[in-house]
Amino acid sequence: MATQQTPMMKQYMRFKAEHPDAILFFHLGDFYEAFFEDAETLARELDIVLTSRNGHPMAGVPIRRGVSYINRLLKKGYKVAVCQQVEDPKKAQGLVKRDVVRIVTPGTVIDESVLDAGANNYLAVVHRPIGEERTGLAFVDLSTGEFTCTSVGSAIACRSEIERRDPAEILVAANEKTQFDELLSERTITEVPSESFAAAPYPALGVDECALRAAGAILAYVETTQKEAQSQIRPLRAYDVSDHVDLDPFTISSLELVRPIREGQEHGTLLHVLDQAVTSMGRRRLRRLILAPLTTREAIEARLDVVEVLVGGSLVRQELRERVKGVHDLERLVGRLGAGRFRPYDLNLLLRSLQAIPPIAAGIGDGLGDTAPSELVSIRDALRDPDVDGLCTGYARMLVDQPPVDSRDGGMIRDGYNGELDRLRTEIRNEREALTTLEATERERTGIPSLKVGYNKVFGYYLEVTRAHLDKVPEEYTRRQTLANAERFVTDRLHAIEERIALGEERAKALEIHLFDEAVEAIGAQIPRVQSVSDALAELDLHLGLAEAAHKYRYVRPTFVDGHEMQIRAGRHPVVEQIEEFVPNDLDLPEGRDLVILTGPNMAGKSVYLRQTALICLMAQMGSFVSAGDARLPIVDRVFARVGASDMLVAGVSTFMMEMLEVAAILERASSRSLIILDEMGRGTSTFDGVSIAWAVAEELARRLRAKTLFATHYQELTQLAEEVPNVVNLHVAVKEVGEEVVFLHRVEPGVAVGSYGVHVARLAGLPDRVTDAADRILAELLAEAPLSELGARQVAERLPLFGTGDHPVLKALAKLDPERMTPLDALATLAKLKAELD
Repeated sequence: MATQQTPMMKQYMRFKAEHPDAILFFHLGDFYEAFFEDAETLARELDIVLTSRNGHPMAGVPIRRGVSYINRLLKKGYKVAVCQQVEDPKKAQGLVKRDVVRIVTPGTVIDESVLDAGANNYLAVVHRPIGEERTGLAFVDLSTGEFTCTSVGSAIACRSEIERRDPAEILVAANEKTQFDELLSERTITEVPSESFAAAPYPALGVDECALRAAGAILAYVETTQKEAQSQIRPLRAYDVSDHVDLDPFTISSLELVRPIREGQEHGTLLHVLDQAVTSMGRRRLRRLILAPLTTREAIEARLDVVEVLVGGSLVRQELRERVKGVHDLERLVGRLGAGRFRPYDLNLLLRSLQAIPPIAAGIGDGLGDTAPSELVSIRDALRDPDVDGLCTGYARMLVDQPPVDSRDGGMIRDGYNGELDRLRTEIRNEREALTTLEATERERTGIPSLKVGYNKVFGYYLEVTRAHLDKVPEEYTRRQTLANAERFVTDRLHAIEERIALGEERAKALEIHLFDEAVEAIGAQIPRVQSVSDALAELDLHLGLAEAAHKYRYVRPTFVDGHEMQIRAGRHPVVEQIEEFVPNDLDLPEGRDLVILTGPNMAGKSVYLRQTALICLMAQMGSFVSAGDARLPIVDRVFARVGASDMLVAGVSTFMMEMLEVAAILERASSRSLIILDEMGRGTSTFDGVSIAWAVAEELARRLRAKTLFATHYQELTQLAEEVPNVVNLHVAVKEVGEEVVFLHRVEPGVAVGSYGVHVARLAGLPDRVTDAADRILAELLAEAPLSELGARQVAERLPLFGTGDHPVLKALAKLDPERMTPLDALATLAKLKAELD
């Protein structure tokens, strides 16, 4: 026979039915309780005790630690629906009213204890109606209020934008999910109803309809999960991906812009080197800028003007940095304010931060005066908002220095702020003094010297008498509690004092909450203005940090050219030079010289040279000074870095196939304004296949695209390309032979490397002498028989039959192909297929 459900359990089951995909945290007393499968999940994932209630599995966590437990569940991929008591249990008639006040998901977190202070926490929407070509993207960060949208025309562009934003959660329409399965693999995906995309609430932003519908869907999801208006969300800003340098996921990874390739080497990133920000707001802005350098010369130069002034004004820069340190994370404080999650501690931090702003604005004006560039003047003016200053004046003396975590605890309003509150507190103090008087009076009246007044939460105030004096207790004392060695009593007078204290405390707490809520409401009405101030502070901190890095690491201001030349003098890798002694190198690619064939042995520094060139270009377009003695650069639209293997064997894609897919994407998307760096392309297949493909790709880049390209290779055959194509130049990394030893000079010079010194590198790696000696003998014999380095690309094809007899099936397949109708991606895919058949 089924167990009769209690009214409370019926209430629980109703809310659980409404949120089946979330763990329901049910407010019960001082705990959040979960039942049935949710309870078993909590016990398993949080390592807490599983108990039972009326035969039902039950597990709970204390409400005061609820946030930390919720965050642990989020990290494990769960959603949590928080069901709170929405009325005072003391005033409830029957079952306490409850409601789900919010649903916490990975993309809607605003609690600072779980968020990375230096990175945004994006909720994203990806929307491509069936049959349409363009994809709409929308992003919101509830912790800061940032709200943007765009549209892209290809899967690669969509993946690049997702990689750049790195959202914590991605929403897709239920009927569109399958077309994004491969694109969004290993991401947290939430399906939402297709109806969410029906309305486009922002009609005049100059962006595709699919982007506007994505923005509408993201707002619908936020409204559904957060249950109340989120006034921190800023007006929607539409942007075009061409506004910033296009960086695909391979490039972001290869250049180690914000994450190291190897775990545990976080210091080996450009972000780590450039991060001189003193606030979390500036640090997040720097991260976004590294992943999205600018493409508009005017905007870049404006930022460089600010950095240059701050580099030259060391004293002003240091004073401003010290003042900015006094500002807390205004963006996320306002995020909690707009989300209705503001605490007394948050208000204290916000007011302290706002009080620190006027000295910062004054520091810009006093320190730089007429020399301040327009960008810095705009920042100063934004910091001088009189309405924001008024908030400080009105509430600066409101809170005590260390307010409680929860406004309901009381004790947060400073004495002297409100007359009525001061009067109530005086009455409470007087009543407590009456307790002291009562204790002395009762001792004297009863003759009990050990009698004392005490208090606990269960029984309230009491008179405690030890057993030795129980015979002296007056008749009017009423027994309240019995202990092992004493008895506790109450009297009418004591009870009256207790009631007056309780009533006074209740009124005082209610008034404190009212004053706090009043202040929060007033500040909440100024959220857009406070956000403008936080934007200005974040931008100032970003500029100060870039200037500090330039000063600290001896960076120089780059010069941008109108043409297609690229000239770097004494260029350095900004990360590697922090780790070891560094040899600077030049790069000179004037008009009409576009592709470098770079040869040299392993460990000589080819990859570092390639990467430093890309990083210098990206730093320049961030508006940062660069790690060089001098730099004259073009504005690039995209950077492609194919450095190292992106092995996807788990996904069933070989290293070589992955390399070909990446190169195909480069050939398809690169323009003459792009920068391309390729390292050891073609090494994932046989030597002659590799040479052939590398030659063909290099020739395509040099003759057709004419993009600035650095092509590092061990294939000496490729150096002959410089004799056939006028815009190709040969460079090599120099080495010096001293007897049988080889010294890597790490110096890039014109010409071709004379050898790869692979056996020498093997010796450096610690291979046994017997192995490396044998390798030396075998290498000498092979070179004597057929020195590959003496074969030109054309000779390779002439001397080696690729397929054998004319009736070979692969040769027949080749004969049927029409190269004129094939895209580069089709060609490379077909080549890989034919190669697999041969193998």
